[in-house]
Amino acid sequence: MKKYIVNILAVVLVFTTACTKDFDSINSDPNKVEDINPGYLFTRMWMRYNGSPHEELRSNLIMAGPLAGITQSGYRTGQGFQANNDGYNEAKMMEMYKDGVKNGIRMISLLKKDQTEDNSAKIAIGTIGMQFVFQRITDLYGDVPYHEAGLGFEDKVFYPKYDSQEDIYKSSVDSLKKYRDILMSTNAVPFAPSSDIIFGGLSEDARKEAWAKTANSLILRLGMRASAADPVWAQETVEEAARNAAGFIKSINPGEAAIMQTAIVGGDWGNHINGANSGAGLHGWGYGYVGEEWLRMAQQNRDPRIFYTTAQVVNQGGWKAWMGQNDFDAFAEAARPGEAWKPVVFTPERAGATESYSVRGMMSVDGNRIFCDWLVDEGKHDTEYLQYHTLAGINPETIGNKEAPLVIFGGDESYYILAEASKRGWTVPGDVHSNLNEALDLSFDKYPTLFGFGTSPQDYMAKQSKHEGVTITYSDLKDQYITKVLGETIDLELIWTERWKSLMTTFTYDAFSLWNRTNLKVVPQGISYPGTEFIELPEYTASEVANPIMGQEIPTAKFKSEPFHNGGDTGGIRPRRINYPNKERTNNGDELSKAMQHQISEYGQKGSHFVTTNMWISKK
Repeated sequence: MKKYIVNILAVVLVFTTACTKDFDSINSDPNKVEDINPGYLFTRMWMRYNGSPHEELRSNLIMAGPLAGITQSGYRTGQGFQANNDGYNEAKMMEMYKDGVKNGIRMISLLKKDQTEDNSAKIAIGTIGMQFVFQRITDLYGDVPYHEAGLGFEDKVFYPKYDSQEDIYKSSVDSLKKYRDILMSTNAVPFAPSSDIIFGGLSEDARKEAWAKTANSLILRLGMRASAADPVWAQETVEEAARNAAGFIKSINPGEAAIMQTAIVGGDWGNHINGANSGAGLHGWGYGYVGEEWLRMAQQNRDPRIFYTTAQVVNQGGWKAWMGQNDFDAFAEAARPGEAWKPVVFTPERAGATESYSVRGMMSVDGNRIFCDWLVDEGKHDTEYLQYHTLAGINPETIGNKEAPLVIFGGDESYYILAEASKRGWTVPGDVHSNLNEALDLSFDKYPTLFGFGTSPQDYMAKQSKHEGVTITYSDLKDQYITKVLGETIDLELIWTERWKSLMTTFTYDAFSLWNRTNLKVVPQGISYPGTEFIELPEYTASEVANPIMGQEIPTAKFKSEPFHNGGDTGGIRPRRINYPNKERTNNGDELSKAMQHQISEYGQKGSHFVTTNMWISKK
């Protein structure tokens, strides 16, 4: 499969380096553009969905992930509720419209104009892909251009109107149903294998079936995501998709699930590797960390996914998971503010904002501030210091790998949706217990199946076994975890929380949308420690902390208040969206102004900035 993907991407490399550089001459010669193979544009559209390091570092790792609480970032704009950094806000929207949307709309136009063959299958598959693109944009920004998007070149629509998120969702579902059904009946040929980076390894008929199933799965997602906005439509939509003959994705295996494989073959901005993770090649390391509450819950519940997601990060001929600890206990939980210091290996970055000490301050020793370091610096400190003073980063060898696949839609998501639908009393296959069991099983299997690069998970588990004096295995911990969860009272909050946990990859957009729809309690609507912009950190003398022991707190009665979170631009209210780009305010200001006023009046604004305005999907 990897060799196959490399071949696909090599073809795309020719397109992106040769065709793109000629866009100026092409756009001045309408006849020349007709020579572009729509299959190249289809692949290009998916590459832009993946994203370059430019927008993925900003919109994904700095903004969406920290706002969803599932990851944290050394760049604190998102978790600091800072709404006016246009360099971060504009990245995804501008890149998607000027490239992904433009090329996607052009692809469909070319296919419809071509009278030499029946292009119904290609049009269907291309249109289904575009719904993923628009879903990504609207779930970050709210109301955006949809019906008139990408029409500037051919139809001279330079100032497209903004469509409501409700209209985008419902129009998208209508489109998905139409083209899902076409794929189930047409004899037309789909895109060539070299153009289909998702299902290109399948036969022609299997590709059409896979895309119909993917369309139906996206209908499940969009339907459930509307549950707080229009529960009647949401139920009808989910129930129709759940029983549709197209089926839904039930696997996390490439070729069965909608998974984009990646490969290091170059391209513009390293665009053929994982966009979120390829920042390592341009920015040194993206300063991405595991979300505090995700980490704490993993430790409390002995969640084996921690071995695939989390690492103390070191640069040893490349960014790696550090293995130099004298003692290792992944499940030892760090103290919270206001508690005595407890030396542990995996210490979370806090969701602060005011200054570096707010997110990684540990204690005061003899009046000096002691930080938890961002990265392991082996030449600066001894092993004991490093293992207790380095933040829990996203593992750069596994989910943070440059070649980590993008899970566009996996079977675990299908079953989380069905579990929630069952709990709501909707008519879908299975019951809440069986659906949640399947969702959890796939969630755990996803990590060794898709992110099993290198040996760091096994090395960490071996260290854990040594610490506990018994053999620790992923499968045993997985079984214990699932048994515990299914033995609890299964309510919506539990289903949402487990689904949120399953989204711990470096593709964090869906975690943000999940919180937006549910007000998931693990992600507070306001500052992470409500009621104050200060935290209490312990004070010690040097002798008191001279000989720390793993997991044993060092008592103290002295604490010092330190700045934590100043409320940002929103008055301390978590943003519901990323702010619109300044370029849109300048270039399409009238339409944008109408869209902003519509959303404020229809959905309500809670904080002191527009970004706290609810989306249509938001739980009020």
